[in-house]
Amino acid sequence: MKETFRKAGYRHLKYVGHRQHLLLNIASNKNELFFSNKNHSSWGLIYKNTHLEFVSNLAAIK
Repeated sequence: MKETFRKAGYRHLKYVGHRQHLLLNIASNKNELFFSNKNHSSWGLIYKNTHLEFVSNLAAIK
């Protein structure tokens, strides 16, 4: 299922490069990393004619 940013409670912070997007989860106030991956099968977000797939929160990357 793909959701909009507003419905899922996210805000786009910036495009990192290499299909990576940094988003803010408003409910938890944590930054999360998403990849643009059109037509993936898992949960994701819709952003400017593409689908974003969750990769990781930034606390897990450090």
